[in-house]
Amino acid sequence: MSPLRSFAVGYRPRNRWLRRRIDRTRYGQLARLFAAVVLGLLGVAAAAWPRLEATRLGYRVEELRLAREELEQDVRRQRLRLAELTDPARVGALARERGLEAPEREVVIGLAPRDISGASGAAVGGAR
Repeated sequence: MSPLRSFAVGYRPRNRWLRRRIDRTRYGQLARLFAAVVLGLLGVAAAAWPRLEATRLGYRVEELRLAREELEQDVRRQRLRLAELTDPARVGALARERGLEAPEREVVIGLAPRDISGASGAAVGGAR
């Protein structure tokens, strides 16, 4: 074994006393690079935001349009059902099935007009 080889393997220099010199220009370059990257990302986000918002609103408009069409169709079904239930021929047939008959003559019952003041005639007469 050569003395050089044993020296290279067994010796590890300890340079704790050495201090690395701080390169202030490198920090400035890194700060400018970081600022440029951040500004670039903000620019991309600002350019993409309106398009994303328009897409989101487009989906919402389509969703609301479909909901409106469903509601209009439901209104049509309800109106058809109402017309079916209030059909005079159907109402007459149901009445005959239940043993009801149309009145032979028209009966009008008149109601006496009510005193809307809330006071009865006797109390007013007694107060005089």
